[in-house]
Amino acid sequence: MVGGAVGAGFISGAELVRFFHTRSFFFPVLLSAALFFLQCALFLRLGRRYGGYENTLRALFGRGAAAVGAAVSLLCLIPCAGMLAGLDALLPSAAPLLSAGGLLLTALLLTRGTKGISILNLILVPVLLVFVFAFGGGQPHDFLPTAAEGISPFGGGALYAGMNAFLLAPVLLDIGREIEKPLLSSAVAALVIAAASFAIMGSIYRAGGEALQAEMPFLYVMRGRKAFSCMVAIAIMTSLASSLYPPLKACEKLAGIKKFAAKAGVLFAAFALSRLGLSGIVGYFYPIEGGLGLALSVFGVLHEQFFKKRHEKVHSRRKDAEDDRRAHHEIELEHLPAVHDEVPKSRP
Repeated sequence: MVGGAVGAGFISGAELVRFFHTRSFFFPVLLSAALFFLQCALFLRLGRRYGGYENTLRALFGRGAAAVGAAVSLLCLIPCAGMLAGLDALLPSAAPLLSAGGLLLTALLLTRGTKGISILNLILVPVLLVFVFAFGGGQPHDFLPTAAEGISPFGGGALYAGMNAFLLAPVLLDIGREIEKPLLSSAVAALVIAAASFAIMGSIYRAGGEALQAEMPFLYVMRGRKAFSCMVAIAIMTSLASSLYPPLKACEKLAGIKKFAAKAGVLFAAFALSRLGLSGIVGYFYPIEGGLGLALSVFGVLHEQFFKKRHEKVHSRRKDAEDDRRAHHEIELEHLPAVHDEVPKSRP
């Protein structure tokens, strides 16, 4: 969860300034962490209940599951492009070879599915966090209100949590099958991300207005530290793996040459979209994904609390109406409306 959320936009400060630089970044970060915790816990729980990403989509959306899955896969190309644009902005002299190489390496790791993501994050995320907490941070006055900019504190925090939850949803639903303590895992991840956000934003505020106006604000603060470039590359790899996972997994449904052609198309589309640049992608597309992430979370809660309970009542009546030896079964009027929810058949 931490590795998926801490990407190029996060470690560079571009996302954080976009969503949190309002009157004060303190409350937006706290709100974002709280919502991120709730959304991650929800997706882990749904994944455990229904048995992974695809089964959860079928449970939530029924016949529309295929269309929703395709839409999620396409939208995941946006953060993929953001990560690749971050690689090119990190070392412009090596563009676009650096982003193309990172894309191919990540695709190779994803041949192992969620295990590949876990291995990558287990190795790289601790190194990344040590760097952030060692060089990030600010003085108390950096946390005081500044001139109002950007979007409202509540709106920015909510959209940022929704964006990260939407990005991580497919991975969380799949690994939810194995997570035994979703609340604890989600709480730890949210706290770590909030602490890292405070450290990075504190450094940017301490550096002043020029850092806030930079395309990669934390890079501006860390200029002269060669190790920072390595940290950005690490953050990009971990987040790129999570965002590239859904579209590549969708290609696995195909066979033979079609599967390889579809995967090549996904990689090319992400690379082409990255040509818009990091600031353009973060500024225009990330807020849209934040809204979609919040909508998906709300729908999941409504389904579990209301729709699912009504559905279970229908199923309980259907069990009385369906019997291979129905001629010897007492059928009441109240059983007649209940039908099989997958293959409807009339009951005399």
